[in-house]
Amino acid sequence: MQHRSEGRRPFARTVSTVAALLALSLSAWAAAQPDFSYSRPKTPPVAMPPVPTTRPGPPEIRFGVHRPFNPIDRFILARLQQAKRVPRPVCDDADFLRRSSLDLCGVIPTAEDVAEFMKQPSKDRRRHWIDVLLSRQMYADHWTSFWGDLLGERANIRGVPRNAFRRYIHDNLKRNRPFDAWVREMIAAEGTSEAAPQTAFLLTREEADPRKWANALTVSVTQVFQGVQLKCAECHDHPFEWWTQKDFEGMADFFGGARRRAYRNESITNRGRRIDVPFFEVVENRRRARGTFFTGSRSEQGRGRAALAELVTRRDNPYFARVTVNRLWAKMMGTGLVNPADAIGPRNPASHPELLDWLACEFIESGYDLKHILRLVANSRVYQLSSDENVATLDPMRRDEPADDERMAGSLFNAMPLRRMTAEQFYDSLLVATGRYLPDDPRFEPSISTAYPPREGSFLRTFGVTDRMTLLPRDPSETIQQSLMLLNGDLINAAVKLHEEHPIRRWRARGHSQAQIVEALFVQFLTRGPGKSERAAVMSYLGTNPKDEQWEDVQWALLNTREFQFIR
Repeated sequence: MQHRSEGRRPFARTVSTVAALLALSLSAWAAAQPDFSYSRPKTPPVAMPPVPTTRPGPPEIRFGVHRPFNPIDRFILARLQQAKRVPRPVCDDADFLRRSSLDLCGVIPTAEDVAEFMKQPSKDRRRHWIDVLLSRQMYADHWTSFWGDLLGERANIRGVPRNAFRRYIHDNLKRNRPFDAWVREMIAAEGTSEAAPQTAFLLTREEADPRKWANALTVSVTQVFQGVQLKCAECHDHPFEWWTQKDFEGMADFFGGARRRAYRNESITNRGRRIDVPFFEVVENRRRARGTFFTGSRSEQGRGRAALAELVTRRDNPYFARVTVNRLWAKMMGTGLVNPADAIGPRNPASHPELLDWLACEFIESGYDLKHILRLVANSRVYQLSSDENVATLDPMRRDEPADDERMAGSLFNAMPLRRMTAEQFYDSLLVATGRYLPDDPRFEPSISTAYPPREGSFLRTFGVTDRMTLLPRDPSETIQQSLMLLNGDLINAAVKLHEEHPIRRWRARGHSQAQIVEALFVQFLTRGPGKSERAAVMSYLGTNPKDEQWEDVQWALLNTREFQFIR
C-alpha cells in the first residue's frame, strides 16, 4: 500500500525552493533598478525648516532715491545694495497700467480705462487702480486659467458635469475664499460630482487601476501644493534629492481608502449615436485609509485623505504657504523667488529667503488670502520698476558642489523682465482691443468661455495652451505656426473687421476727427499715443477718406508689433 506522502516533495524542501526562487527574483529585480548613487545627495537629509512663527523683520535700508514702497522692497533693495547693483527707475503710468491690467485681469486696458486711470490723483492713482482690477470679474476669469493649469481643469472630465471644475475654481476666486480651505476641500472631497464639484480635482486623474490613480493624485498634490517633485521617487529613489520610493508610497497610501463609482448614467446623442455617460461619486472607506506624510508629520485626523488635507495645509507645514506665495510672485514678476517653482527645498534655496518667509507669514496671517498677496506685490516698487531685456541674475551653482551652496538660477529683481503674453492674455486682449470681448458671436468667445483643452489648431492651442493631462509647464517659444496665424489667420482677419460695436465706429459716432481716432487707436492697442513718425505714417496711409479695409490694416499692423505681444 502506497503511503499518501509518497511521490510528493517534502514540505521543507518546497519552502526552501520557493525562498531561493524569491531571493533570485529579488536579486534580479535589484540588479535591474537604475543606480543613482552618483547623483543622489552625499550628505544626510536636511529637513525644510518650518515657516517662522514670527515674520522676519524687513531690513532698514537707505539706497539713494530708491525708496521702498512697502516692506517687500526693503528685502529687494538690501540684496541689490549688497550686490552693488542699481535698480531701474520706476516705470511710467502707461507701462504700469498695461502691466497691472494684464497681470491681474489678463487683458490690456481700453482707451476708456486709460481715461479713468488718469482722472485719479497722481499720488493714489496706482493703488486705486490695483483695487479696481482686483474687484473686476476678469480677475477671477484670468486666474481661473492659471490655477486651471496647475489643477488639471478640463471641460470633459470623465464622471463630472461639463465645466463643473472650472465653475468651482472660478467661484472660489470670485468669492476670494481662503486658499487653504478649498485645497483641503479638494483633497478630502467626498460625494457626487454634481453635488460636490470639488471631487473633480480627484477625478481629473482618470487611471482605472486604484493604485495608479492614487499614485497620480500623489504626484498632483505634492507638486502643486508642496512644490516637490515626488514623481521621480515613484518607481525608485529620487535621483537628485533625498526622497525615497518609500516616501512616495507612504503618500500614495493616504488615497488607499478612496474609490470612484458611477452612481447614475445619462443617455446622450453624439453624432447620431446614443451613448450612456456615467456620473461618478467619490467614497471613502476609512478602514482602508493609511498614509505616512513625507515630512514625517502626523495628523490628529489619523490617516486617509482627511489627514492628508490637514497635513498639507496646516500652519507648521514648511512647504504650503511658501509654495503658494512663490507661485504668485513668479506669475507677477516673471521669475520665482524659488526657481523653478516646482523644486522648492533645502537644496534649492530662495534667492531672497527672508522675503519668501515674510510673504508666507503674511499669507498665513491674512487667512490665506490670494488677493492680499497680489495686492502687496502689485503695490511694491520692485513690481513697478521699468522693464529691461537684461535682468541681473544670480549665478546657478553646479549640483555637485556642497549642498549648502547649491542654488538654481534666480533673479536680483533690479528690473522687470520683458515677458511674452500667455495665450489667454494675447487672445483676450485681441478681443478687447477690437471690441470683440464677450460678444454673442461664438467665433469670439473669450478664453474663460472656451472648453479646455482647446481644439488643435485653435489660437489658444497654437500659442501654448496644453492638454492639461500633465503638470508640465507651457512652452514659451515662438513658432512658425504662430507667426503665420498672426500674419494671415482667420481669427485676426475677422477680429479687425469694423463691426457695429467696434471702437472706431463708436469714436466716429462721437464726432472724433481722423487724427483723434488714430490717437485713440494707439491708446486702445498699445496703451500709449503714437509717436510723431508713427502718426505721420498712419495718417499718410489712411489718406483723406479711408475705407474700412484701411482701418483694418492699421489694427493688423498694431497687433503684429512686439509691443502689443509683450508685457513691458
